Amino acid sequence: MKTDSIADTRPSVACLSGRRVVDVLTRLDVRSVLLDNPTPLDLACKADVALDIDLDDWDAAEAALRRLHAGRPLDAVFSVYDAHVPLAGYLAARLGTRGLDLRAALACHDKIRMRMVLAGGGVRVPDHLTATDPADAAAAARRLGLPVVVKKATGSRGRGSMLCRSSEDVARAVEVLGPTALLVERAVEGPEYAVQSITSDGRTEVVGILAQYVGTGPRQVETGYDFPSGLGSEREAEVASFVTRALAVLGFDHAVSHTQVRLTEDGPVLINVAARPPGGQLCAATERTSGIDLTRAAAEIALGVPVTRVTPTATGVLYRCVTSDSPGTAWYDLGGIDVPAVTLDVEPGDSVRSVDDPDGGSYGRIVVYGDDPAELESRYRAIFESLRLHVEPDNQQVTLP
Repeated sequence: MKTDSIADTRPSVACLSGRRVVDVLTRLDVRSVLLDNPTPLDLACKADVALDIDLDDWDAAEAALRRLHAGRPLDAVFSVYDAHVPLAGYLAARLGTRGLDLRAALACHDKIRMRMVLAGGGVRVPDHLTATDPADAAAAARRLGLPVVVKKATGSRGRGSMLCRSSEDVARAVEVLGPTALLVERAVEGPEYAVQSITSDGRTEVVGILAQYVGTGPRQVETGYDFPSGLGSEREAEVASFVTRALAVLGFDHAVSHTQVRLTEDGPVLINVAARPPGGQLCAATERTSGIDLTRAAAEIALGVPVTRVTPTATGVLYRCVTSDSPGTAWYDLGGIDVPAVTLDVEPGDSVRSVDDPDGGSYGRIVVYGDDPAELESRYRAIFESLRLHVEPDNQQVTLP
């Protein structure tokens, strides 16, 4: 814990977990109060105040912040991690500081609540039923009609949803996702889009819409993104207006958001809202194309100051995830590769699961920037082929979106 100077008049912000958030607050010349459990030693040295708190114990977290708040008032409380957004909203409400409205924070955590609030406000969501007892999921699926998506009703830890095309798939989803309350919803057909936005004092601005690609397996793993989205200006405006209205219905006031939307013949359908910047390399891609660092924006919105904007450095992004059709051992060669374009989460010789495995997913990303779509595709192919990426044993191949 750093010692506060008497003359230190910097704004003071509490953040729940987040190495990058502490770095951002330092650059903004903001006094950072970090709550984590446990706090990594190097991060504790960076934060002005570091508290090791059980973040599942809301009373303990509130008591710790109240003691600090009494000595030196906090200006805001926020988090950029799904699991901690509800607690951050709760603490902000209890202390009377800026932060995401508690209603919105809870709705983002509880998918049943989210659907109820949105449907009540006239925002289209998938047809759905709840299965408070996981054993009721099969009956819900029969009533809705296959295919369905089975989701954990609350929380974000672990695997959260599975696409089910048969009764056997539903039984498997219950086994994998349970035991917990589940949300069963009719699968929505249509292209998917990832919408990045910032909301300050209740005013939302959409800063980027990307075409999102997902696998056909049970987990519907993300396989890539394209910017521009490929939608015309009229359809993009429709999607942006839809998301803006959805966030208003949820009660968003001070936050960044990552929203997933499916576009059907009858218009947009909201799949999910996360009150945080996107993960992976998507945050960097949004910054390159919009000029807005969404993590920094989250801190600035919490503080109530204007969001920093710089000149975008790219007009196009081709973002592809690396997946495997089957489990095995991954091999690749980074020699001579444009390393910044490639992020791999495994070392050569590491085991990987298949993209269709409930515990599988992507294990790398290749992201290229430019102005010409044909050039982006050509650069991506050249990088991928140079990697000589393959999965052993026989009859296994890497999936190219």
